[in-house]
Amino acid sequence: MKQQLIERIDQAILEVRDDLVRDTIRMVNIKSVRGEPLPGAPFGEGPRKVLDTAMEMGKEAGFYPEDYGVGVVSVAMKEGQPDLGIWLHGDVVPEGDGWNFEPYNAVEYKNCVIGRGATDNKGQMMAIFHLLKIFKALEIPLKYNPAMYVGSNEESGMYDLRGLPDNPDARGFINVCTPPRLSLVPDSSFPVGYGGKGGLNIMLRSKTPIHGFTFIAGQPSAPGRAEAVFDKADLPDTMGVCTVEKGEKTVVWCHTPPRHGAHPDPEGNMITRLCEALLDSGAVEEGDKHLLDFMRRVSGDVDGKVLGIATDVPPMKPLTVFSKQVDCKDGYLSFHLNIRYPLGITYEEIVERIAAAAAENGFEVEKSVAGITPYLMDPEWPIIQMVAKIAGEITGSDKGPYLLSGGTYAHMLPNALACGMEGCKPPEDFPKGRGGAHGIDEVVSIERLQRAMRIYARIMLELNDMEW
Repeated sequence: MKQQLIERIDQAILEVRDDLVRDTIRMVNIKSVRGEPLPGAPFGEGPRKVLDTAMEMGKEAGFYPEDYGVGVVSVAMKEGQPDLGIWLHGDVVPEGDGWNFEPYNAVEYKNCVIGRGATDNKGQMMAIFHLLKIFKALEIPLKYNPAMYVGSNEESGMYDLRGLPDNPDARGFINVCTPPRLSLVPDSSFPVGYGGKGGLNIMLRSKTPIHGFTFIAGQPSAPGRAEAVFDKADLPDTMGVCTVEKGEKTVVWCHTPPRHGAHPDPEGNMITRLCEALLDSGAVEEGDKHLLDFMRRVSGDVDGKVLGIATDVPPMKPLTVFSKQVDCKDGYLSFHLNIRYPLGITYEEIVERIAAAAAENGFEVEKSVAGITPYLMDPEWPIIQMVAKIAGEITGSDKGPYLLSGGTYAHMLPNALACGMEGCKPPEDFPKGRGGAHGIDEVVSIERLQRAMRIYARIMLELNDMEW
């Protein structure tokens, strides 16, 4: 009996393919980068529009939408408190430059949808929405009430869940609302994550200004670019891998493909390259070299050894340092770092050790912000084992339950599991470095979304037969 139902669901997933593409494009075309807070929209107009669109679609489908007034909405199959929450987010990181496709005029290309947020996390959102519609259309009786939850600040702090003290419209879902009994978060990979690293952001400021040039990198409008602008023109015509453009001022710049903060390049990034070029060419004054050398060493050391914070405590993966941005105001450098850390070291210890390393190299801590904390669940929990078994059978992987490197809503919610969807699978003709989450020409594979829908359908059916 259940096998026949599974076959009907799988056929329905194939039949809604074009609707899935259409609605994913609709969501991607909403530019939902975090913006200025507005009444009822604590994270800006774009993220709010995604929430409103999700609720509108839910109402049209005969579901029960609810706005919690904190930057989070839900679309439930039944009236009343949801038992199972499937958590997506509608906000996206800035698009940056260098796209071959338009980031907010999404298209279907070789069985993919291309646009900012396609795989992080709007394709997944529409996959879950259409799966709930299939369950409703097939009149599948469920003992629980499943709901799609949509947040609007996952990418820049998860303040939609934990709250902003100075904004009454962002009190935080976990502070003022009742979470579902079980949550699944399709913002990672299969089969299932049962724990994850903590995270923090820290900004270092140079104690002295640099002279004769400015240095910026990783700006929201150009996340993979670093550039130094000199008043003088008597500089070498070439500087390593960097481009030198001479005019009224001399601009030295380089670009490396943007990467997700959880997976910094162990070879360094644009900050490393630009610092190396300026130091090797002798373009900067002697008194500024130690500042650039420190940024070069830190950005090229993703394990945190330079900062004295390297930590490797199994079963979690080692600590990582992502050097993501440099600002320059009145000659003073502001160096932004994102740290993902396992159990075995605390936020306070990390900040203290970084402050000591910075002080020895001409910097000081300007600001530090605690983010998510590390968490660890029992991988033998029957629900975790059930999810892992189903996902493994359909994907053909024997990976088993794993620990996350990146941060998701699963860090914030009780009884929450990161579960898929591995939507990023760029077409074969995409150059290396394009197509990924947070990257240039971001893609989501329709085939992968349909596979994920099949996995989630089986999970939902199994949950109907379990006590939880």
